[in-house]
Amino acid sequence: MRAGDLVRFREVLSHGVGIHQPTVYTNWKIGLLLEYTPWMKIAKINYNGKIKSVRANDVQIHKRAKRT
Repeated sequence: MRAGDLVRFREVLSHGVGIHQPTVYTNWKIGLLLEYTPWMKIAKINYNGKIKSVRANDVQIHKRAKRT
């Protein structure tokens, strides 16, 4: 993932505790990747004019930016 890619991501609504309560996520959203820090596995995404920090496990590439 590189800055400029369109990514889809989901956010955690509530963390599940134990085996009986699964983690609850939002639906997938599409945003613009601003920065990805591989050693911390955190992606900063511009979504509706706000910057969101999301774990890399919850981010997927939707469309790569044109590379020159």
